Amino acid sequence: MENNVRCEMSQSESLIMDYLWKNDGGKGFSEIMEYLNGELHKNWKKQTINTFIRHLIDKGLISADTSQKSRRYSAALTTAQYARGRANKILADYYDGSVEVFISALTGGKQLSKQAADELDELMKGEIE
Repeated sequence: MENNVRCEMSQSESLIMDYLWKNDGGKGFSEIMEYLNGELHKNWKKQTINTFIRHLIDKGLISADTSQKSRRYSAALTTAQYARGRANKILADYYDGSVEVFISALTGGKQLSKQAADELDELMKGEIE
């Protein structure tokens, strides 16, 4: 993941991201607007949606393809990449970037069971999907 990607978004921005994640191949502005106002009943004006899209582009979360007659918007990263970026941000912001401090906070300072420790060890080695 690129360093200039900000893995944070508002609830309104997440509606657009969810739509783009579910629909590969990019969507035009009118399709996004129809989804938000038609299916989700948001009744947002063009400028409001444009602002959300601009924020998502600025954060590096979506890209705009201008090679066609009308602009197409696509998610710039997968949901898994976003989740990893978000988790790393939480680690950095609240736990000084330390997995150990996070685990300690998560367990309340209690010792992990052997099974939980083994599962974490496997995760850290990348063996669990």
